[in-house]
Amino acid sequence: MQSIGTQVKLPMKIALQITLEGIRIRLGRALVTISGVTLGIAFLMSVMTGELVKTAVDRQKEFQQTVRLMNTLVASETGVLEGKTIGVAVFGKLSREESAMLRELSAGKPKSIQAYGLQLSGVTKQDTDLKSVGKGASVMLVLGDQQSIPTSLSELGTGMLQPVVMDSRADRNYQSKLAAGVRRELFFGEESRMDKAEAAKKAVQDRFRTIWIVCISLLVTVIGISNALLMSVTERFKEIGTMKCLGALSSFIRRLFLVESALIGAAGSILGVILGIIIPLLAYSFSFGFDLVFGSMKWLSLLGYGFAGILVGTILAMLAAIYPANFAARMVPAMALRSNV
Repeated sequence: MQSIGTQVKLPMKIALQITLEGIRIRLGRALVTISGVTLGIAFLMSVMTGELVKTAVDRQKEFQQTVRLMNTLVASETGVLEGKTIGVAVFGKLSREESAMLRELSAGKPKSIQAYGLQLSGVTKQDTDLKSVGKGASVMLVLGDQQSIPTSLSELGTGMLQPVVMDSRADRNYQSKLAAGVRRELFFGEESRMDKAEAAKKAVQDRFRTIWIVCISLLVTVIGISNALLMSVTERFKEIGTMKCLGALSSFIRRLFLVESALIGAAGSILGVILGIIIPLLAYSFSFGFDLVFGSMKWLSLLGYGFAGILVGTILAMLAAIYPANFAARMVPAMALRSNV
């Protein structure tokens, strides 16, 4: 009885070489398939980039508007800032808007900024205590995120030329809010808190809308990739039959198509990510201005979306090739050679 020899399993290097040669020979079909992947990933990436740009631009516009409003309110109390003394009492952590306001106030060349609890580079400051922080000041700014503070309005207003205390929190708790001759004004009143609640609600709605759009984008991407790769695989049944007649194992046939789909998916995804980033950035830059878009953009998040897009495109391409590759690998050589697909 004749013994059956060991079947030879070709290494991954050979499969890669055959795949690259096949792509070179069928370059036209490969480009069509790559274009399908590119369009799908570009659509997905453009949606993500657009949402990221709009969020960043809206946040930056709101930030600039808030800082401008705070400076306007201070100017309404002090008049021309140059030569004036400003008292600043900071309790807790400064917000980004408060820090920007102080930097702009410092740029207005006041006589001095007498500060308590302030640690901010670029701001003229004079370390002092709470009892003398308002001495000779035209206005007192109470900033920071701390709600309960260890002082009173009368203490903050001691020695001020114009006893006006401007607070960034409407719900801040003083030891005593009653002080004869000291007026307390708010940067943002109760309506601001309502606006923030509405903004938070809108942000949740926008998040759900983004998730829905991304799901639709993924569905369109999967359909486009699956259709392109299915056509690429099914038209090569005779080639599969020939390789199987020459001794190629089903696992090797399957590996060929998975490697090819991974290469095509990666190439198409890279092109799609590049197009999906550049086109929305240029479109929004012409609408809102290059400085605003590029200055407010979260580039690390955009880079993360790009890597995610490449990974998603490659995985989707490989998943789309599993069914036709398995179908082709299980075909009997004679049936594959007779196929007219």
